Amino acid sequence: DTITDVGDGEIVTVDESRADGMRTLAVDKDNYLTANYTKFPEFPTLYHQGAGDAHEVAVTFDDGPDPEWTPKILDVLKAAKIKAAFFLVGVNAERYPNLVRRIVDEGHEIGNHTYYHPNLALCWPEHIRLELNATQLLIQTLTGRATTLFRPPYAADTQPARLAELTPLQIAQDQNYLVVLENIDPQDWARPGADVILQRVKQQRHDGNIILLHDAGGDRSQTLEALPRIIEYLQARNDTIVPLSKLLNTTRDALMPPLPGGQTMSHYISSTGFRIMHALQEFLWAFMVVATALVVIRTLIVIYLAYRFRRSAPVDFAEPASIVIAAYNEGKVIAATLQSLLKTDYQGELEVIVIDDGSGDDTAAEVEKIAATDARVRLIRQDNRGKARALQRGIATAKHELIVFIDADTHCQRHTLRHLLAPFGNPDIGGVSGHAKVGNLRSFIARCQSLEYTVGFNLDRRAYTRWNCITVLPGAISAIRKTAIDRAGGLSLDTLAEDTDLTLNLHKQRLRIVYVPAAVAWTEAPETVRALSRQRFRWAYGTLQCLWKHRDMVCNWRYRALGWFSLPSIWFFQIILVAITPAVDLFLILSLPFGAWRDLLPFVIVFLATDVILATLACVLERENVLQAWRIIPMRLIYRPMLSYCIWKAIVRSVKGAWVSWGKLERTASVPVRA
Repeated sequence: DTITDVGDGEIVTVDESRADGMRTLAVDKDNYLTANYTKFPEFPTLYHQGAGDAHEVAVTFDDGPDPEWTPKILDVLKAAKIKAAFFLVGVNAERYPNLVRRIVDEGHEIGNHTYYHPNLALCWPEHIRLELNATQLLIQTLTGRATTLFRPPYAADTQPARLAELTPLQIAQDQNYLVVLENIDPQDWARPGADVILQRVKQQRHDGNIILLHDAGGDRSQTLEALPRIIEYLQARNDTIVPLSKLLNTTRDALMPPLPGGQTMSHYISSTGFRIMHALQEFLWAFMVVATALVVIRTLIVIYLAYRFRRSAPVDFAEPASIVIAAYNEGKVIAATLQSLLKTDYQGELEVIVIDDGSGDDTAAEVEKIAATDARVRLIRQDNRGKARALQRGIATAKHELIVFIDADTHCQRHTLRHLLAPFGNPDIGGVSGHAKVGNLRSFIARCQSLEYTVGFNLDRRAYTRWNCITVLPGAISAIRKTAIDRAGGLSLDTLAEDTDLTLNLHKQRLRIVYVPAAVAWTEAPETVRALSRQRFRWAYGTLQCLWKHRDMVCNWRYRALGWFSLPSIWFFQIILVAITPAVDLFLILSLPFGAWRDLLPFVIVFLATDVILATLACVLERENVLQAWRIIPMRLIYRPMLSYCIWKAIVRSVKGAWVSWGKLERTASVPVRA
């Protein structure tokens, strides 16, 4: 790339025009080839100005302000009665507005050094303009002055060597900026030592009259130490340290024009906007730091507890049990569910109670067919009153002490009930959670839920068993003592998450709740985003109801790990974190053009890494293909916005006090029968 330089000085204007030259070739009488230009080529040109007097030199500082180093540098300049120029990075000026005002109040000049300090040679024009305009507006808002001074970040602030580096200068020039370069660069940012910084200034002094130093971006103690010595050196050689306006033979007000007084309201609005933006930015940064730390801590705890999980030793247990199934329009699946239950190898007496909650299909007929051939099955019919009331009736009708809850679409294996009920050999056990798995893996949505069940539900239950802080006995597959249900006040109708509500009430009765991974049952999951969002909204709403109802348990020493770990985890990781995720994602997306992705990338990596680690661990413990753990990453693209929508919808409904019905998942009967 060829760039032409015209004039002297380190304040430049740009002419990007270029044209090809033309020449004619001929052979002269001596048979030599000759060339004559008919048009000379034109190259992009930098026009230099601001050379000033031979003994005039300006001192400039980039990247500030910084709360530690800028005040100390200002003190040195004030003591030496020297005026300098500070090229501000917008994000730092936004954080430390009082330092910006002090710079201006003490008579120094300020310039635009972009908002996020990106390499402008790699940015598209709209991004460059946005960087310049945002910083300019901020400077105007904070100081009541505009600035016409601009210095590009990185190598383009010395001497542009590539055509790509001219484009940002041309854009700045089009917005009436003077581009300030420098030829005296001691590279103090690299912290070579105060002696080296001074020596480099001495060596480069004959190359130019603008010195580049830095008052931010790291430890600037060496710059601070070298600055008085640089001033002494320059004064010893009869140099006069002057502001940039003196090099240009103009005034400070010409380079930093005060804004008209009539713009007070617009400045107030801009100032308010920047304060709001700054507060939001600081909140999101703080939230990301705290969230990342909590995610890492929780991940380590779950990994530790999950690995410490011990499977119960096989025992001979054959106490009678009642299986309660609430069914509403389950004609497609109820027969297969009953058949899987009746094939169990559990040796104890069983009764299977199906409560048909006013179904409009052939649910009752399917149950009656099976009941006609197997006396263990009983059908109870009632008008449609909801799942909770159906379960209440089933519990009241049950003859046995042990109550097994199974969803109407759940398929049990032959050994499921044997493993599920075995822990009740310990009289301290009040409830047992089975191991629910997604059986219909026909769609990507269903496969994602399968991984979610493995990671988010079953892995957590392994860990929580150790500390007796399981928060929900799933309606898909669980068992509870009937006397424990009575002690807990029965199955409540207060919430949509009656299983969570009952589980927390069991904890209040000081009963132990355990998880049995061998008690596998296969359930049908939603196969479309719409069906999944409806289900998750109901779960979110019910969870919020339970959290509010049992808020006295949170951070309550009486409930130990439940009060200090699992319930706070639900509040933060399932409610707050999911609700704020859209704002964080938007913040991440909007920051990408500004180069802030470099700061955000570690947080993103940590979040994704913890997801992958937990997914991999869960797959290993469940003896499933670990390659599916990577599905957790694309899952976030679907789940995060959908879950956020469901959480916010649930929050709004909760605040409004609106009634939410149970809802009904359309069955597809797509769970294959497993032995």
